[in-house]
Parts: sequence; C-alpha cells; structure tokens
Amino acid sequence: MMISAETISTFEEFGSLQPINNFLKGQNRTHAHLDWRTPLEWLSKPPSSILHSGIRIDGLLSLAPDPPHLHWVRFFSLRQESNYSHVWKRLFSSIMDNNPFTKDDLIVALCYQNWMETLLQANGWQKTQKVIVLLWRSTLPNKQEKDESILIRKMKLDDLSQVIQIDNLSFSSFWKFSPITITLAFEQSAYATVAELEGRVVGFQISTADLYKAHLTRLAVLPEYRDRGIGARLVRNMLWHFSVPWMRQITVNTQHDNQASIHLYQRAGFEYQGESFPIFQYPVE
Repeated sequence: MMISAETISTFEEFGSLQPINNFLKGQNRTHAHLDWRTPLEWLSKPPSSILHSGIRIDGLLSLAPDPPHLHWVRFFSLRQESNYSHVWKRLFSSIMDNNPFTKDDLIVALCYQNWMETLLQANGWQKTQKVIVLLWRSTLPNKQEKDESILIRKMKLDDLSQVIQIDNLSFSSFWKFSPITITLAFEQSAYATVAELEGRVVGFQISTADLYKAHLTRLAVLPEYRDRGIGARLVRNMLWHFSVPWMRQITVNTQHDNQASIHLYQRAGFEYQGESFPIFQYPVE
C-alpha cells in the first residue's frame, strides 16, 4: 500500500472542506486565540498552512492578520499522537518562507496552556507581556449615580461608527481591533452599552456571557473624557446587569503593567487571584 508523503498546503491549495471539518471535530491538541471567529474562518484567510498526507490532516496553523500587520497565532491544532514541535516547525516555517513579513508586522501568541508556552520558548519567541485575570469579589455598587448628565444605555447598530472611533483611539499594538472585529464583538455580545454625554457617545463596554459566567471583553472611553468616572460607570452598570441568582462569576482581563486599568477594576471590586497568561512575540527580521 502506498503511503502519501507529508505535504504542506495553503487553505486554497488544499481545496477540500470535508477533511478539515472532520479534523476539527476530532480530539486534537489545540491552541485557539479567543475571539469572535471560528477556526475555519481564520484558516480561510492567509497566511495559514495545512500539514497533510493525502487528505489526512496532521496539523493546521493560522496567522491571519486582523487588523493589518497584527498576526496573532489564531489557531494551531494537531493530532494528539503527533509531535507538536515537529508539526509546528513544518507549518510555521512554511508560512514564514512564503509570506513577505516586515518589521511592521507583529507576530504574537497569547498562551493559555503550558505546552504552547514551552513550544514557543524553544523556538525563539520572546515573552513580552502578561495578561492577568481579575475576578469580581465584592458587593453590588449603589444603583443611584451622582452624575445624571452621563447616560448609560444599550449599544445600537447605529453607534458602531462612534464605538470604532473610540476603540481606535484607546488601544495600540497587540490590542488593536479592526472595525469588523468590533462589529462581531457587538453582534455576539451578551450585554453591550455606551456612555452618552450631551448626546455624544464617549465610551462603551462589551461583555460576553454563558449561563453561569460573564466576562467584560472591551472597555474604552474617549481620551478627552477620561478621569471623569465614565469607565467606572460603565463597569458598575455591567455588574448590575449580571447580578442574577445564577451568575457565579464575572471576570475581566487586562495587561499586568496597565496600572490605570487595574486600579479602575479594583475600585469596582475585582481582585487578582493569581491567574495569568503570557504573551510571546516572534522577532521579525
């Protein structure tokens, strides 16, 4: 019986969805960047690579940029029995060899699992930052707000252009979101609100939730309106929204060195419980 040789293909070159879907349903070793797109959506966007023998898939990797030049390791998956170092080297080398990366490109990974951290360290990636998880451990804030000039209301589709502008002014580097990502975050949110002052949207928050857990995903205020308690108002309103008997946990993530953000969340009753995830960056030459 002839055994097909191990081959690297792009998503377009591979050309068959069924083997990919079958692979994704399997019990694989997987790293997935948490966002609002499916693995298949990321894999269909270059650069991505597929390691396979015939139609038997052995590994998948996506470094699709969003926004331009920001390449998170979106998805990396391989069979449980495979050598993850070998599969990674084949897939990553193929992407690097066939795509014209420049110093404008950031190639980064947020590691949720020890094996992924070990893999990247062994392959020349550098730890650049850490994301910490804060857990809400307090009593509900007073529902009566002092400043009645600030209106907190549910986000509408018509707000998105202003929300995108606020987001773009508020985040840089690793944390930039594209307009389509902001739109997807809004569409898939459990609770999204804006802060309005004199008819102008000056801040927003977007949160996700399942039955028992809620997570504050995005919070931003226009630079010229900061230090006026607007971010805190948005957080308090979110806490009130999720104050239902079945909600067991409310969390938020932030960078370990973002003292302003940490201070805001701590004042709202969030505590750091020791959980954190490192960010690694690949040095593009």
